[in-house]
Amino acid sequence: MPLAADLRDLLKDPSFWSAYERSDGDDGADDERWEDHPGWTLTADVGGGHTLVLEIDIELGMVNLGMCPPGVTEPLQLGWDDDAHPFPHALRWDELDLIARAVALRDPDLPHPGPLLALASRFVLLGEHDDLDAVTPLLAAAFGTGPADAAYWPTARSWLYRCDGRGRGVTWQRDDAGNWTVDQDEDQSGDFTLYSLRGPESEFPFDAWRELLAAAGRTVADAVPGSARDALGDLPARAVADRDLSLAGQTGRSLAAAGVGHPVILRGLDGPTDPAEVCWILETVTGAAQGSLVARWFGPSALRVARRYRLDLHLEVGGRPDSRGYATTVTRDLDRALRDRGLGHAEQTGSSMRRDASGGYVTHAVSVDIAVFDDLAAGTDLVRHTLLRHDPAPETVLRHQGGTDAVVALR
Repeated sequence: MPLAADLRDLLKDPSFWSAYERSDGDDGADDERWEDHPGWTLTADVGGGHTLVLEIDIELGMVNLGMCPPGVTEPLQLGWDDDAHPFPHALRWDELDLIARAVALRDPDLPHPGPLLALASRFVLLGEHDDLDAVTPLLAAAFGTGPADAAYWPTARSWLYRCDGRGRGVTWQRDDAGNWTVDQDEDQSGDFTLYSLRGPESEFPFDAWRELLAAAGRTVADAVPGSARDALGDLPARAVADRDLSLAGQTGRSLAAAGVGHPVILRGLDGPTDPAEVCWILETVTGAAQGSLVARWFGPSALRVARRYRLDLHLEVGGRPDSRGYATTVTRDLDRALRDRGLGHAEQTGSSMRRDASGGYVTHAVSVDIAVFDDLAAGTDLVRHTLLRHDPAPETVLRHQGGTDAVVALR
């Protein structure tokens, strides 16, 4: 099904992405465009009558992920993401990558990397087996580059902070029926909690899902006859080794001369939108392992050491002349300090009240959620020094979220 024209245009709009991804708590409520908007349904055909279905409702803050086997019109639920009780951890990376390749081969309106990967990647959960070198180039190409003045634009880095289960007790394992299930060791979870319909012994539609993936695999495998590979010689290997798009184009011409007429394959080799597109197509052409040529072309990912950490701040404000103003100022300064250094952000998430001497209720503490990117020590030190400039009360407590909830000494 073609991508809706208005959704295609919105994929270039930073305000859409800010609302779609709820960046820094943005719920999109202030944008009148989403009021009474019917939303969108993206139906992605992988072949054999199997489809992946993405239902988007910006106004309600809801994104549903489902699938339809042949002859089924009501999607089987795989996961959902919202502000209430999300269950977004539905897909392995290699599954979505395979699906996006199959869809691109069947529908030139949904190229890979492109809209499907950008929109559905929120449902991926990385595990220890995943190789970022093969992941981040495709995501970076799918998101593209936003306007220079954009307040928010999705990136491979922001995606990774959201979808990274590595080092957090997440395990993908295959059962006797061949189903990949996901589980988490709570003792190793740190600041990350698994929310998935895909656990062992769950009601996830495993049989239908295996059939969809098999259909996607057949679509990719059938795109280029094995006999055509003999006409290529070492052209694909040289193209990747030298990062040479002209050799990729020559590969495409050799395929055409050998009778391969798949328009997506030939166009992607001759005029790719991004080198990442060339890589997955060369993998398809040569039968190379999925992601192997992507990793070889782009080399080590700059995000290998990327990680998002969470801190909780209990900010005591009772007894101050303007308790709310004080909390707002502290939170603003923390947020600004972290953002200016590229180390994270901070936002208020709640408050606690108690009765005063007159019997009325007053705010005595404010909760602040703090995200620190990559360098926990530097981010924590910056938060501590910023807090000390505001002379925090002795009851103020800063903790690392995670298995130990370790308290940070402020003085």
